[in-house]
This record gives sequence, structure tokens and C-alpha cells, in this order.
Amino acid sequence: MIDETILICLFVLVTGACIGSFLNVVALRALSGESIVFPSSKCPLCNEPIKWYDNIPILSYLFTFRGKCRNCGGKVSVQYPIVEALTSILFLLIFLFFGISLKTLFLLIMVCISIVIGITDFKKEYIYDVHSWILIISAIATSLAMNGLENYSKPAIGLIVGVILMEGIAKLSYYLIRKDVQVEKETEQSEENKEEVVEKSEETETTEENKEEDIDINEYIKQNKRAFGEGDTYLAAAAGALLGWQYLIVAITLAIILQAVCILPQFLVGLYKQNEKRLLFSLSAFVVIAILYWILSNAFNLHLYVIFAFLIGLIFFAIDTITRLKKTVSQQGFVSLPFGPALLFSMYATLFFGTPIVMFIFKHIFMFAE
Repeated sequence: MIDETILICLFVLVTGACIGSFLNVVALRALSGESIVFPSSKCPLCNEPIKWYDNIPILSYLFTFRGKCRNCGGKVSVQYPIVEALTSILFLLIFLFFGISLKTLFLLIMVCISIVIGITDFKKEYIYDVHSWILIISAIATSLAMNGLENYSKPAIGLIVGVILMEGIAKLSYYLIRKDVQVEKETEQSEENKEEVVEKSEETETTEENKEEDIDINEYIKQNKRAFGEGDTYLAAAAGALLGWQYLIVAITLAIILQAVCILPQFLVGLYKQNEKRLLFSLSAFVVIAILYWILSNAFNLHLYVIFAFLIGLIFFAIDTITRLKKTVSQQGFVSLPFGPALLFSMYATLFFGTPIVMFIFKHIFMFAE
């Protein structure tokens, strides 16, 4: 006879997959401005309604229509089964960690709205305010459910630190790199091009109702003097409310590492194509020195003079890299990925595995203590 726990886990998995299917609809129709209720599920290419047997989460994509519309034969995005499977796994993980409880309910709400935010941010680099506020409120509720009402200061302080930290990063990053790039672009742009841009923007505003998702991020950055949009600040506020300010710093650090790992290969290829050998050398030297220092400091007790030499090398190549990056970015443009998905992933990774992550960082990166 099948164990009751296994049956419950299967139920949670199936429920998560079904909700994941709905979250796809919520995110994509938020971007298109359509109702999430009507019309029923349809092919995004030919708008033909999808049959019920082609609308079974994960299974239909793999076995019935096999990733292609039955009507037009167009390829259906793999996003659908990925989101369904991810939601299913997260639901099960939360259930296994926290069981049937109020904190589980709030966390499930957080996961659902996080997935919607992740989709809209990844596809259009846009985070809707209503989604952000739902995430923040559910993060506060989850924190209070986990830590008790008497610990109300933890989500409050974490939220404030999240806002201050991300706003500080946004402003500092702008003045370090983006400011000069925007000035150069303004001087190079002719008056005719400016008029064309204005005319096109006026036409799109009058012909389409829902154009929030088509905001020119570069124009937004220039006007607001920040390196990225305010949506990431909302996400940091939610992460701070959920994790507290100490683990918030861990989550942001992890998110930056993930973002760098994803962006760096594409960025290096762009530098190579533009024959930016000096910038490639400085960046590569910085990475090599950092890795070499990490390896040696974990294997040996380095003398203070050796540590000082490593730090001088890191500072020199970091400054040289940033200086040359300012000049190069205006020609190549920014290789960017939305930061929201990385921050959301890091938030949940820190929630579930925060202690092992902190221990690894302190032991193997900062080399503080066993």
C-alpha cells in the first residue's frame, strides 16, 4: 500500500504544476494587457483555442502536442513546462520544509507572485507595481508567521535596509559607469534622430493602450540617474522583510555572483569581437589574481606582505577595468540580463539553505573561521 506521505507529496506536485500553468497565463497576459479569465487558453501564434487534453501541465507538452500547435504547427515556448515544473518543485520543497502551516500558505503566495515577476522581468525587463506590493506584503506576513508577531522589527529593518542598499547600488553604479555613457550618447545623437524618436513614441502612445512594458530602459535610466529600474528595489525590500538584513546581504551577494556568471561569457565575447585586448587583459588579470588568492589563502597561511601584494594587484586591475569599461560600453552597449530573477532565486536559496551558504562564504571566501 502506498504511504500516505507519498500521496500527499504527489498531490502537492500536481497542484503546483496546475498553478504553474495558471501563473504562465497571469504573467503573459499582464504583458499583453488581456484578461486572465477570458478568453480561454489559446495558441500565442494563431490564437486557436487549446483543447483540454493539450492543456495538461507538463504532460501535454511532452506527449500530446509535443511542443507544437496542432492548428498552425508553430513552436510553443518551452517556458510553459519549465514554469510548471519549477512551481511544482518549489511547492513540494516548501511543504517538506514547513509542513501544513500558516507560514506555508504565505510562502506559497510568495512563490506564485515571484514566478510571475520573474517571467515579466525576464521577457520585458518590467516589474509591475501591483506584483511587487503583493510580494512585499506576503514577505512581511511570512516573516511574522515564522518569527512571531513580537519580532516585528526583523521584517521592518530588513525592508528598510533592502531599499537603502539597492537604491545606493543603483545610484553609485550610475555615477561609476552609466553617467559618462549617457552623456556621450546625447552628444552623438542628432536633432533629426531625436525628433524621429519623439514622433515614434507619440504614435505608439496613441495607437496602443498598454505600453508600460515597452518603456525604454535607457531613457528611464538617463532621466532618473540610476543604473537600473526601481523594480529591483521592491524585490530587495521583500527579500529583506523575509530574510532579515543579515541574510539579505547574503542573498544580494549570491544574486550578483549568479548575474556575473551569466553575463560574463557574453560580455567577453563582445570585447573580443571589438578587439578590446587591454580591457580583456585587465579583467582577466583581476579574475585570475582573485582566484589565485582564494586558492592560496585556503591552502597556506599567507604572510601579510603577500596578502598586501595581492590586494594592490586587485585594486590596480579593478580601477583599470572600470576606467576602460566606461569608454568601451558607449560603443558596445551594455550586456545585461534582468537582475530580478537572480535576486528572487537567491532569496529562496538563502531562505532554505542560508546557514550552509553563509558558512561556505565565511570559510572559503573570507577565510574567517572554521
